[in-house]
Amino acid sequence: MTYERLEQAPPPRPRQTMELAEFWMGKYPVTYAEWKRFLDASGYHWPGRWYAIRPGWRGWLRRFAVVPDYPAEMADYPMVDVSQADALAYCAWLSEQLQVHCTLPDEFQWEKAARGTDGRTYPWGEALPRPDLAHLRATHTLKLDYYFYNLFVRPRQELARSGWYWRIGAPLPVGAIPQNVSPYGCCDMAGNIWEWTTSLYNEKLPGFHVVKGGSWGYSPQHTACHCRSACSVTTPSADYRAQGTGFRVLIVNN
Repeated sequence: MTYERLEQAPPPRPRQTMELAEFWMGKYPVTYAEWKRFLDASGYHWPGRWYAIRPGWRGWLRRFAVVPDYPAEMADYPMVDVSQADALAYCAWLSEQLQVHCTLPDEFQWEKAARGTDGRTYPWGEALPRPDLAHLRATHTLKLDYYFYNLFVRPRQELARSGWYWRIGAPLPVGAIPQNVSPYGCCDMAGNIWEWTTSLYNEKLPGFHVVKGGSWGYSPQHTACHCRSACSVTTPSADYRAQGTGFRVLIVNN
């Protein structure tokens, strides 16, 4: 399922069954605290920026905003503003620390970890992540309908953080929604942040890779496990950073 950049998207494929070799997936996406530990230990030059949730009236102007230094209060939040190259650098460092092969999942590995083997739409099953937003259209750039709705209406049910207009929206700490867990025990694979994979968005567009899972700033429809996005087809994955994009580590069973 693809909702944006349709001109660059490859033709849709029929539903298929994949046989995958054994692998291990991180229970959570990499957090702020884990990313800070990597930066301190490795000296890696990260061109990205720290984001934090601003309380009070400043949060009405923009709730999830850039801050000058590492925000300790965000330690358990999923790390964002990392490019695919940044994520792979972390995986290389972690491989040395653990003496195992750590990398990013491909699109099929990610879906297997999120959906299990029964083809479910969301990690928890078929229930909509936010039924109160079902009447609003799927779009990767949320419009005024989302903005005004979320200003005045809080979700009655929120199985995945999604559909929050960027000025008043923000992610949640990892594991904050207990129902958002896959059949394999992976948490937060729907909503909160997009997660990098190693799969090309289109084989004819080298350098642009698939991200999965949707995010707090996209519509709830994007949290479906079979939804795919490229984040960008103008900025290559190695350089693309955004306030809603992070990653999860995969360990290859050698």
